[in-house]
Amino acid sequence: MKTMSKETQEYIHEKEKKDFRRFLKELPVDKKKLLLKIFETFIETDEHLSAEKLADRLKAKGISVSLKDVEEALKFFCCLGFAQRKEFMGTPPVFEHRHLGEHHDHLICTSCGKIEEFYFPKLEETQNEIARQYGFKPLDHRLEIYGLCRECQARRKRPSLPLALVSPGEKVKVERLTGCGKAQGRLASMGLIEGDVLEVINNCGPIVVNVRGTRLAIGQGLAQKIFVTPVD
Repeated sequence: MKTMSKETQEYIHEKEKKDFRRFLKELPVDKKKLLLKIFETFIETDEHLSAEKLADRLKAKGISVSLKDVEEALKFFCCLGFAQRKEFMGTPPVFEHRHLGEHHDHLICTSCGKIEEFYFPKLEETQNEIARQYGFKPLDHRLEIYGLCRECQARRKRPSLPLALVSPGEKVKVERLTGCGKAQGRLASMGLIEGDVLEVINNCGPIVVNVRGTRLAIGQGLAQKIFVTPVD
């Protein structure tokens, strides 16, 4: 994301508040005072907020509001172009500011859910060049890169961790197979051995992995007994 000074951010936020107040005067909407309070709380942070998190922030400020009020307000903000609704893979919808004339893309950590914004001019130029080569007129685009943030990578540097804690898309090497005789027998019947390199396809329910070109579905309990290390 393009870096803005604190003064520039404050100027943009104040201008958006001014525009929003003008819309409230011009449009026939109910609960104008509450809408303004919700908007001011939403605009004062650059975080990606769910409706639930925004409702919690309002209540912490002593503002009586229902989750339905917040959800309707966020929908209203999106309709007026002040907010954007984002749905990142495997996470509930979140909302972010929509500053006029600004574009950015996202890095999403599949382990902790952290979302980072970035802006890379050369990437934008490359995308526009691709569109020109195909005679295509781009109006909008979104780029989401899923992976592990710096902090989660640091936590992964332990000697080994259970397969159940590995994020989709990660490649890991099986270091140890633990558990009772029954668990060991189950793993043996699946053909899983120490030294195998696994690619985690999904972990919503059973852990689905790609091992030697074959999909295996491993229950959460059994996945706790498979200790792995990350493969770069």
